[in-house]
Amino acid sequence: MLDVACGEGYGSALLAANALSVTGIDISVEAIRHATESYGSAHSNLRFLRASAASLPLADRSVDLIVSFETIEHLPQPLQAPMIEEFARVLAPDGILILSSPNRPEYSPPGTPPNPFHVYELDREELEELLKPFFPSQMWLSQRQWFGSTLWREPRSANETMETQAWQQQEDGGIASAKLPTAKYFIVVAARHAQAALPAVPELSLFSDAGEEELKRFYHQASEVLRLDGLALKQGRLLEDQAERIRLLEEKQLSLEDGLQKRDGEIKSLEYSLKDKEARLRYRESLIGWLRWPLSRLRRQLFNAGQSDSKHE
Repeated sequence: MLDVACGEGYGSALLAANALSVTGIDISVEAIRHATESYGSAHSNLRFLRASAASLPLADRSVDLIVSFETIEHLPQPLQAPMIEEFARVLAPDGILILSSPNRPEYSPPGTPPNPFHVYELDREELEELLKPFFPSQMWLSQRQWFGSTLWREPRSANETMETQAWQQQEDGGIASAKLPTAKYFIVVAARHAQAALPAVPELSLFSDAGEEELKRFYHQASEVLRLDGLALKQGRLLEDQAERIRLLEEKQLSLEDGLQKRDGEIKSLEYSLKDKEARLRYRESLIGWLRWPLSRLRRQLFNAGQSDSKHE
């Protein structure tokens, strides 16, 4: 068995528990190293090789079964046909290929951000045309994550045949029969010859998450979103408080600046008043100095007149 694009290797290890031998192939050096260290020693029938899906290091007709889950969309379009041709080369004449691929119209509808790891996605017609030259016998299955609540009645006896029904709630609150959704992924079981007998599969297969791990993960994500919303709300309130404090400080600063401007005006007024008083004082001093001369002259005259009167006496 060949697991193309095995990644971390856990899928190859699951296959090795039921296969005679499994070879996991991936182009990533880190992935092959991790797979070898984690699962290489757990199964003696499991090995990992680094190689491109478009150039497999295996002999012709050396593999009975190939699984390649969501690999083809990671290759450029010119390498997708060579990859399918390589699958046909290494498969035994009665070998089987199981390949999955995202359905581009559903996986990447217009207006949605593209998957950055996907190089070229295919729609159903493109995938069918790509497989047809090498795998003319095909059986198509549709896959999609489809969550819901299930209610069923147990058989009244071992011989009772149960009929299954599916329902869905409409926007107006009514109930209608549920239709299968459009495929988001395709899984193709294919053979090298048109007359090859393909394995029988059930019309509907459900994988049960018995431990409700997905539901727990969703609840955890929802609680994490609520927690982050609470933190964001708290941060928003802190920012509002800080903005209010800043506004009050700015108002206080403006008030202080107004007070300083008023004081500056008062100081300038006092300076002008002081200069005026100093000017008046200088004027008075100059006036006093000017009056001193005639007063001293008058004193001398009075003194001289007194001296003259004393002599006549």
